[in-house]
Amino acid sequence: MEKASPYPPHLAEKLTLLPDAPGVYLMKESSGSVLYVGKSKSLKDRVRSYFQKARPASPRIRKMTDRVSTIETLVTRTELDALILENTLIKKYRPSFNVLFRDDKTYPYLRLSWSEKFPRLSVTRRVLPGGDLYFGPFANPGALRETIKSISRLFPLASCTLDLEKTIERPCIEYQIHRCLGPCAGLVHPEDYRKMAEGVRLFLEGKNKDLEVHFHAEMQRYAQALEFEKAAMVRQRLASIKTVLERQTVEFSLRHSIDAIALVQEHSNVQIQLLAIRNGAVSGRRAVHLKNPEDDTPEDLLVAFLEQHYSQENILLPDEILLSHSLTPSTLISLGWITEKKGERVILQFPKRGERKFVLDLALNNAREALRERVKSQEDRLRTLEEVQELLSLPVLPRSIGCVDISNTGDAYPVASYVVFVEGMPDKQRYRRFRIHYSKGQDDFKMLAEVMRRHFDDQPLPDLLLIDGGAPQLRAVMSAFKEMGISPRPSQVMGLAKERSRTGHLERIVGGDTPEPLILPPHRASTHLLLRVRDEAHRFANTYHRKVREEAFTRSRLLEIPGIGPSREKQLIQSFESVERLKAASVEDISRQCSLPKGLAEKILAALKEEPKEETGID
Repeated sequence: MEKASPYPPHLAEKLTLLPDAPGVYLMKESSGSVLYVGKSKSLKDRVRSYFQKARPASPRIRKMTDRVSTIETLVTRTELDALILENTLIKKYRPSFNVLFRDDKTYPYLRLSWSEKFPRLSVTRRVLPGGDLYFGPFANPGALRETIKSISRLFPLASCTLDLEKTIERPCIEYQIHRCLGPCAGLVHPEDYRKMAEGVRLFLEGKNKDLEVHFHAEMQRYAQALEFEKAAMVRQRLASIKTVLERQTVEFSLRHSIDAIALVQEHSNVQIQLLAIRNGAVSGRRAVHLKNPEDDTPEDLLVAFLEQHYSQENILLPDEILLSHSLTPSTLISLGWITEKKGERVILQFPKRGERKFVLDLALNNAREALRERVKSQEDRLRTLEEVQELLSLPVLPRSIGCVDISNTGDAYPVASYVVFVEGMPDKQRYRRFRIHYSKGQDDFKMLAEVMRRHFDDQPLPDLLLIDGGAPQLRAVMSAFKEMGISPRPSQVMGLAKERSRTGHLERIVGGDTPEPLILPPHRASTHLLLRVRDEAHRFANTYHRKVREEAFTRSRLLEIPGIGPSREKQLIQSFESVERLKAASVEDISRQCSLPKGLAEKILAALKEEPKEETGID
């Protein structure tokens, strides 16, 4: 008798043909949506393990496997390649059964272009291979600005975007106020400039003693050469550096790079805090909470965080990683890709005493405080939503609130915005903006109807949809829904508009079960939330409208300049990516990047800075 397959019938053939190789697997349901993305050094062993009845599985895994209809695999060369591909696919599909982190920020770094003849500092969000030096990441923009400000005062490196391989006649104002050494005009020898850049490198690396030795030797060199004025400038700079360094406190004696990662959990809320320790001081941090922790163990959550965080291209790996929970030997072995990616050993450990334990406790305390604030914020937002439900007599709690707004200038450049708040917070991944196709004059009602048809044709309504306007706008929307065959719940769609009164403006809600408009009570959390959603839709629409209008004005002004045709106009927009960057560029930048005569570049800037008549009186 033929032995029955241990696997589900619809997956049995696929599971028996899986390759014994590293790669990524995608589990999909019948609709084609991706349920889960995973990676393994052996696709055959890993994927089959989900469907083995003898092996106990968590409720989450059982729920997932019951919905799996098909499995796709992608074979890679190494397990590290599989990890990088897995991270890319998770970001692309955002599978509901993966452990995801709500913090998708790419934190900025300071880049010192060490590979250039005249190194300069710049802010970047990508760490690229090569000879340049990167410092960070900076989770706090204020700390980044303060760092740049300190460096510009102490080390006068060039901060422009000019091609420093070429020489211009006169340096800019930065040279006059001693914030630049003037390499653009050949006023500094490359060797002297490089020594100044070396000081920046030592400053950013936290090598304070080496930095003082560096400038003390520089001062002596000038003195011996009888260049006393230069020696005095270096002495003054060294004194300023000592003043700045005295304000900095080194908290730890650990001099190598360390990341301390702490996890705390309260019911379904999980908070992870990463503290980056560089040269004995906290140089950066990252706080995240999990989107769907469900019943995962702390070890599972930490591994998921390590994989998603350190597999990113822009992350610089530390020498040591401290963890708040111990990992099993097999899990530590599976994380060997971290060492492989860095190119040298990265130590992962769970310290129980000493200074490393103190560092980890600092991360734990920050994680607990962040979790406490998050839980309190969630409770406050829930009470506000309950207040909104009671105020508007809604049949369901409005966990998702959307708002639509139209923005135009007469009948020119009409656009619309749609914003969504989930659990009382903006969900910017669900924001949408529209260029209105209707072009037969100013008709907000037809524009609103167009937006309804274009967006809600394949998207569900939120728990509460607000329309920026009164009863006429609401009727236009409801008529569009009727034509589309959509029947909103009672009070699911409402209008929100201002009403003038003797004492000022009142906010009123129209729609729902009450025939008369409802005046929103001021100074109530529910009112503030509804107005915040409406104001955000208004801001988003106006920002987009200004962008569309400015692009149209800029393009028309560019084409009016003698010597600028459609091809050059397109080249200018593509080279500078946005109108704002083009307007902020210098004559030299425009001339160099677009290979234009300087005279023509000057005409371009003059035309862009001239205010167009059409903008007069526009709100």
